[in-house]
Parts: sequence; C-alpha cells; structure tokens
Amino acid sequence: MERIILDVDSAGDDILAVLFAAAHPELKLEGVTTVTGAAGPIEQVTNVVLNTLALAGRDDIPVHAGAWRPIVGNAKADMQAPVHFEKRLVARFGERLKRFNPPAPAPRRPASPGHAVDFIIGTVLANPGEITLVTTGPLTNAAMALLQEPGLTAALKRLVVLGGAFSTPGNMTPLSEYNIWADPEASRIVLNAGVDKILVPLDVCEDNRVAASMLTRDDLADMQAGARDNPVVAMIADTYPIYIDIWREFFDLVGFPMDDIITAALAFHPELARLTEPVFVDVVLDGRLARGQTVAWRGRQILPGGGARTTRIATDLDGRRFLDMFKATMARYERAA
Repeated sequence: MERIILDVDSAGDDILAVLFAAAHPELKLEGVTTVTGAAGPIEQVTNVVLNTLALAGRDDIPVHAGAWRPIVGNAKADMQAPVHFEKRLVARFGERLKRFNPPAPAPRRPASPGHAVDFIIGTVLANPGEITLVTTGPLTNAAMALLQEPGLTAALKRLVVLGGAFSTPGNMTPLSEYNIWADPEASRIVLNAGVDKILVPLDVCEDNRVAASMLTRDDLADMQAGARDNPVVAMIADTYPIYIDIWREFFDLVGFPMDDIITAALAFHPELARLTEPVFVDVVLDGRLARGQTVAWRGRQILPGGGARTTRIATDLDGRRFLDMFKATMARYERAA
C-alpha cells in the first residue's frame, strides 16, 4: 500500500483526486494539504477539501491549510485570471456555470491545527522512506517544506508532481502550464531537489492523444447505470457535465482532463505511463511569455548547466486502464443495502 500526502488547490479535478485517494484500496491517504491556486483563496480551497471528505465519509483524514500566496508570483491581474476564468464563459454557458467552482459552504469540521508545511515535514520525518508527496497544485508548500527541512530530500520516498508542458502547448502562456507558472520560484526549488520524482505534464493529461483518459458524458452515464445509492457518483453526475462541456467547447478536448487523478494514480501505478529515463528539469523565471516554462536537459549542450537527474517525465498514458480504475474506485462509495 502506497502512503501519500496529497497537496491540492481544489480545482475540479483536485476534488476527484481527493475522492480517488480516499477510496482506493492500494492508497493510504495520510492527509491532505491545501495551497492557494486555481480555485481561489486558501479558505475556499480548504473548505472544498473538508466538504469533499465529508461526502466521502472520511472525516478521519487530516486537512491542513497551507500557503495563501506564492513565494513571488506574477502580476496580480494574471494571478487572479484563472479564478475569474468563468466570466469569459458566461455568454456561452449561462446558468450552467453555477456548477463550476461554486463558493464552498461552511464545512462541518474545521481544518486540522498546524500549517501544511509543518504537517508535511513532521509526517515524512516520522516515516522515513515511506511517504510519497503528491502535488496537484502550485508547488509553494512543497518548496517551503524543502527549504525549511534539508533532511526532507532523504526522508521522502518520492515526489509525484502535476505540472509543466513539453510537446503540448501551455495553458497559461503558449510555453507555461498553470501549476508551474503560478509559483515558478517554488517550482524550480522542487524540480531541482535531489528527490526521486515523477513529473506529469499536460502532454499526458490535456492532449487529445490521451483522449481515452478524459471524462465524458458517456462515462457519467456508465457510472450512474451501475450505481444504486452512491452519493459520490450522484455528485459527480450533477457537477461535472459543465466541466466536460467547457473543456470540449473552449479547449477543444474530447472531455474533461483528469490531470490530478492521473497524478495520484501514478503514485502507486507508475506503469500506467511511459516514463523517460531520469533527467534534470529546470524552470524559466524570466520574462512574461516564458516564465514558468519547464525545460528538460535531455541531450548534450555546449554551455555548462544542468543538475541532478532525478525526474522521470511521463510521455504517454494507458488512458483506458486509468479511467476504468477511476470508475471502479468511485463505485466503492456505493452504500450497503
């Protein structure tokens, strides 16, 4: 069984990743940590996680709030753009947008005391070589933990990071993916760290080459057909049609990409993806267009540079097997008759 800490920013696929990690029998979710990102302020991010775990019947899993802003960040208007993204979609989707990233109601339990960074450090150091940190949002918490505790690099089993883009265009700029772009300084710290890492870029999530991994209305119908009394499947069927429609009509994808769930799945089934040999990955910090771009040192260059080759990059995915795994895991929320 793989023991993980899941670090999220509570966008739509983060919710599904929390549900997946909380129910899969091969995962032990030690805790969820939150970071400000695509879903908005840290209070919204944290409340979404608490409400999601309540729906899953997993109030036993600790939730620790983390970084409320990036280490440096970008222009204020640019940083707020993902949160206000839906304003650009009103004319096309109208009332259906009420199901897209709504304000979270007050949860029935508070977040666990203590900062996310302290929880990550304490849990990993208490269980050396046993904890995989899975990050599906900006890398601020992970970077702060690595900076605060130098011993973390040796104590972590692995990092599995959702972020970056190589052959697929970025979703913030043509070169930059959101999670890396949102805190490039933090991303550079994490990707440069001497820890075994799997990097999950847009190439295997938000590209129609891996269409079989994307959630469609047909998948929702399949899940509903097999459910009798499953509150999680009912929530997904009610909430996610608008996500599917947006990613089909605005991003030209065949369905809703499951970036965060794929990242969680690779923590314990890395064979779902084709991975490169370990390489050094760096992050561009300069300029507006290239800021946040991930750069892999794959060959031999004349100018000196590079660093520890500790990152394997996912380049392809068995999308059908992954999506079957996701559906089977959601079926585990069926209530006993």
